[in-house]
Amino acid sequence: MSETTAPDLGAHLGFSAVSESGEGVELEVMPGPEHCNGSGILHGGFLSAVLDSVTGWSVHARDQAAGGSSMWPHVQMNVQYVKAAVPGERLLARGWCRSQGGRIATAEGEVRQGDIVVARATSTHARVAPS
Repeated sequence: MSETTAPDLGAHLGFSAVSESGEGVELEVMPGPEHCNGSGILHGGFLSAVLDSVTGWSVHARDQAAGGSSMWPHVQMNVQYVKAAVPGERLLARGWCRSQGGRIATAEGEVRQGDIVVARATSTHARVAPS
């Protein structure tokens, strides 16, 4: 993943990379009605996909900044939905790697709509060495 490209699924969902560094990552997306549930608010699965991307990407970015080239797939992610989010208003997501050891990493992320946190997550990742 380059510094200016969102992951493939993220690109399909409309995610745009804002920034990437060893300190964390940011992406944005303009959600539309296709991202909603039957009640007209953003689907939890869509918000989870955003959080999955920023937490995983932040661990990958930390590894790359340290000269690594491993994959760090999610082992676990816990999502908290804080407030309903609506289509037509930009979402900004931030992710940051809290710790990264030889085999396990942890990360956190949050999604904001305007100044309001609408969802947050914690995640655990396991290192898969390059082949």
